[in-house]
Parts: sequence; structure tokens; C-alpha cells
Amino acid sequence: MTDSNAVSDGIGTVAIVGSGTMGAQIGALIAVRGRNVRIHDASPEALDRAKTRIDKEILPAIIGPSSSLPELQAARNRITYAGLLQEAVTGVDLVIEAVKEDLDVKREVFADLSRFAPNAILATNSSSIPCARFADVVTNPERLLNMHFFAPVWVRTMLELMSSGSTTDDILQRMKAFGDSLGLVTPIVHGQSKGFIINRIWRAVKRESLRVVDEGVASAEDVDRLWMLFFQTGYAPFGIMDMVGLDVVRDIEWSYQRETVDPTDKPSGTLLKMIEAGKLGEKSGQGFYSHPNPAYSQASFLLGPTSASPDE
Repeated sequence: MTDSNAVSDGIGTVAIVGSGTMGAQIGALIAVRGRNVRIHDASPEALDRAKTRIDKEILPAIIGPSSSLPELQAARNRITYAGLLQEAVTGVDLVIEAVKEDLDVKREVFADLSRFAPNAILATNSSSIPCARFADVVTNPERLLNMHFFAPVWVRTMLELMSSGSTTDDILQRMKAFGDSLGLVTPIVHGQSKGFIINRIWRAVKRESLRVVDEGVASAEDVDRLWMLFFQTGYAPFGIMDMVGLDVVRDIEWSYQRETVDPTDKPSGTLLKMIEAGKLGEKSGQGFYSHPNPAYSQASFLLGPTSASPDE
């Protein structure tokens, strides 16, 4: 598949820094849409896992049921994997960072990116941290912005863009054209908004859902059950948290708490206990639900727990 917007946005090769769930999905989507992609991770094991997921799961999901072997192979051929950051980003047009949701880590990464890719547009896929928080470590922050993708990228076809406070309008418009070329709805956030658009709203839902469970008002299953019935959706807050990863949810909550210095913003006690027990959601096989095939995916889930009969 060729990219009709390649001239208008000027993006030929894209580097992805971080090969986790989001990095792998973003890289695969860009490759399917006709761009060359370099995926970097400092961990050889993580890179191997990403390559396997991309080849066997993510590319077929993005291309769809009509995908042919030549189409899959063409997308695979556009992706290279690099263990060295400098090798991955040298000479690329755009770098998208998708590492741990930790400000100190991101500051270190972007300081390196600024040196190794002095002419590239630099973007973070952070779901909660405005890139203005590390603009001071980047030479020419006019080229720095937030580009927030959503997982799974083939279902949640949207991309939020936000300025560093210095990002030029030309860069924002080029990245909007780039997002459009990926088949994504690509709004530009006006001003600075922690959580951007969707995550600012989602955070309120997530926080109150966790508080309901923390306070013993209801179980996670009942919260999700009522949500699914009311909004007629296939999943709900706790199912979404399992998909995201409970450790990622915790890291995002800590980032909000550090920003506001409000003790009520600290992560939920229920969430912290589950993480301490190794329950991280889908990726560990156990979170608020057991995976694969979580209870909420079964038709009987919406009926609720079976009540005991009067004779029992």
C-alpha cells in the first residue's frame, strides 16, 4: 500500500523507541501504511518478542481478514529492529518514543534523541505526560510534540497531537497529515492539557471506578456489568485497565499525583495490592479478570452471578 501523503508530510522513515505493546502496534501500523520503520529496544529479548507479535498477531490484525501473504511480507520487510538507539534513529524523519510512563526515563531518552537525531521531528506517545516537561533537554523544542496513539491501533483509530508549547504550526500540520495518512482521526489539542482529550476524561472514570471498589461499594465485576448494560459496550473500566496493564495504570496515576501534589490522586490501594501480587492484567494472565477469555467476554456475564435458590 503506498502513502498518498508522503510528499505533504515529508516523512519517509520512522523510528520507534520502545518495543512494548504500544511501540509494536505503532510501528506495525506505520509499516502497513507504506513507511519504513526502525524499532528499537535496549533489551534483545524484548525486541524478539516484539518481532514475533508483529509478524504473527499485529500485522494480520491491522491488514484484516483479507490479508494476503505478499501484503504481510511487504509490511514485514519495511520493519527493521535495532538494539542500539543511535543506529535506530540516525537519519530518520520522525522518532516516536514509547517507553515507560516515567518522566525521568523520558527526559533521559529525549536528551539522547536530541543528540542522535538532530534533524528529526521528536514525538512522545505518552498517555499522560505533556512533552513540555522535558522540552528543556531537546535542542530546538519547536520540533517536539505529543503524539498519543491508542491500543489497539486497528480498533481505536485516533491520534491526539499536542504542542510542547514551542512546536511550530508547520510541524503540527505535517503530523496531522501523517496521522490522516495512517487512517487515524487526528485532532490537535488546543493549549496544554494533562491527559490531552480522551485520557483526561478517561482518568475521571478510571479513578471513580477504583474508588467504588476501594470503598467496598461494589465489585469490579458489577461496575463493569452495569457499565456495559448502560452504555451497550463490549467492555468497561476494569476490563480496559486489564488491557492497558495495571502497572501502566499505576504509573499514569503516579504521574498525575506528582503533577498535582494532591494525596487523593495517589493510585488506588486495590490497584497497588494487585500489582504487588503480580496481577498485571492481560500480559500476566490475571488482573481484575483471568485471561485469555475474560469473564466479561462471555454472554452470561451480563446476567450477573447466579443467585442461590430458596431451598439452598
